[in-house]
Amino acid sequence: MTTEPNPDRTPNPPVAPDADSTSATPRSHSAEARARRARSQARSARRSGHSDAERAWLLVGILCIALVIVATSVFERLTHQGEALPGVSLAGQDVSGKSATELLDTARILIAQRGSTEFAAIAGKNALTASPAALGASYDPVEAVRASREAGRSNPIASIFATFLRRGHTKNIALPVSIDDAVLAGVLDGWQRSIGDGLVDGSLIFKGTEVIEVTPKSGTSIVRPAADDAMREAIIAGETNSIRLPVGETEPVINEAATRQAARKARSLLASPVTLTIRDATLKLDPSSFSSALSVRPKGRELQLVVDPKALRTSIAASLVPFETPPVEATFAVEGSKVRVIPSATGTVVDLAPAAKQMSGGSHNVDAPVGEVAPVHDTAWAEGLHINGLVSTYTTNHPCCMARVTNIHTGAAALSGAIVEPGATFSLNNHLGQRTLDKGYVVAPAIAADLSYEDSVGGGVSQLSTTLFNAVFFGGYQDVTHTVHSLYLSRYPLGREATLNYPSIDNRFKNDTKNGVLIITSFSSTSVTVSLYGDNEGRTVRAEGPNIIETIPVVVEYTEDPTLPIGTEKELFAGHTGYVVENFRIIKYADGTEKRQRFRERYQMGKQKVARNLDPAVTTTTAPLVPLL
Repeated sequence: MTTEPNPDRTPNPPVAPDADSTSATPRSHSAEARARRARSQARSARRSGHSDAERAWLLVGILCIALVIVATSVFERLTHQGEALPGVSLAGQDVSGKSATELLDTARILIAQRGSTEFAAIAGKNALTASPAALGASYDPVEAVRASREAGRSNPIASIFATFLRRGHTKNIALPVSIDDAVLAGVLDGWQRSIGDGLVDGSLIFKGTEVIEVTPKSGTSIVRPAADDAMREAIIAGETNSIRLPVGETEPVINEAATRQAARKARSLLASPVTLTIRDATLKLDPSSFSSALSVRPKGRELQLVVDPKALRTSIAASLVPFETPPVEATFAVEGSKVRVIPSATGTVVDLAPAAKQMSGGSHNVDAPVGEVAPVHDTAWAEGLHINGLVSTYTTNHPCCMARVTNIHTGAAALSGAIVEPGATFSLNNHLGQRTLDKGYVVAPAIAADLSYEDSVGGGVSQLSTTLFNAVFFGGYQDVTHTVHSLYLSRYPLGREATLNYPSIDNRFKNDTKNGVLIITSFSSTSVTVSLYGDNEGRTVRAEGPNIIETIPVVVEYTEDPTLPIGTEKELFAGHTGYVVENFRIIKYADGTEKRQRFRERYQMGKQKVARNLDPAVTTTTAPLVPLL
């Protein structure tokens, strides 16, 4: 159906568009956008507020941590003032918290240990060693203390963090060391020569007044200066083991030019006499008289001419006699039971060291001063021993004119005049030394290990030892060690004697007084006497004994000898009764106290040895033969 327009109604007029909007829909979208922007700005504002707060808290946290670190570091330094900080070690040894005194003690111990430890180097197949001192290394304990205390304190900023870093990682301080490069180079020069293959240093040979040059040659050895650097680094680091030194083609330390230069100097010195001035006198030394004192030695890369003063003295000794007098030692004179000191005197000696040095430099006009030479034992020394008079004396007897008597007298002559200083221990073996033919000892019987007699150089000197032992016994001095003979010998006091055998069996006593002891011997064809002079501080001695504790009868030992007539026997060795015996020494001191000493000794039984030829008709059940005693 079609609708007709109503002519009575007036249609609404058209509305003009608004200037700020186009339609209803666009206005709705614009409002939402503004709302979104508002919400976004609100969220941004909230986020900005949160971010500022977080940053503030973070900053506070960092500041707190920093304060803790700084406070810990400061606390550590306050609590360890003057001490090594925690986590510090010196040459690998922990020194945390040690004071300066403790650090110094530790440093000295470590330096002593390092000084006794050799550095071991390897050059090819060669093992080389040297002590730190030989390598020119010297350690400074004071610098070690300073370095240990300064560790962790030198950089204020770094030291704050080091407080915590040292907790997990120790700070090690190497021992401070200084190295003498010339000394180190000298050691390496020696090593280079010692292991060189084909390497020959230049040198000189002296044949009379002729100088012969030794031509240097290159070869294989330690490579320098790389080896010097390697050793230096090892010494500084304290690395003592397996220091690798390079090896390769090497030139000699002393080359041809250095050899020629030394040869010219030596030939010049030997070309004419040397004038030696001693006081107001002059001696003309012909080159042939001092050429034997010449030698050369390497010094760095040079060959140094050397005149040895000792060798020079030997070669011109006869010319020095008018200028020298030997010193006189203080001695003692025994006058009855008293002793007086014979004073010492200084001597004179020509000092050839300055002259030798001048000659080494090529000079032909040299001077030698005359100086005094003091005796080893002067008057003051002798008087200080307070050897005033006789303390004790003892004599043993022997048959005349046997070979053993020669040994007794020879030993006694060597013993007489010996001095035992206060507190010293005297050894008869050390004083006499080994008994030899060239000292005047002869072959004489001595007791062998199997208790038989055998010939021995010095046999019989045990009688001198026994005589000395008894003089010491009655002098009240301390017995250190002595040994009785294996068999009892009736010429000695039972249990109070001392055998001697070099070097195993000795006779030693200690001078346990504050005064010296002078040993004087005398002898005749049938006796030997040992006397001790000094001051035993008022001691008196008495002896008790011998007391025989046990007697060990002789046992007969038979051997069959078909060469003897049937039914007979022959004594081969008489045998000796064995004993266990004791003696006592009672020492009474100046203050009235007494000391009782027991000496218990054992003598072995020596079997009687008999050879025999039994009658075949006699059975083994027959009574034993009567021992021949």
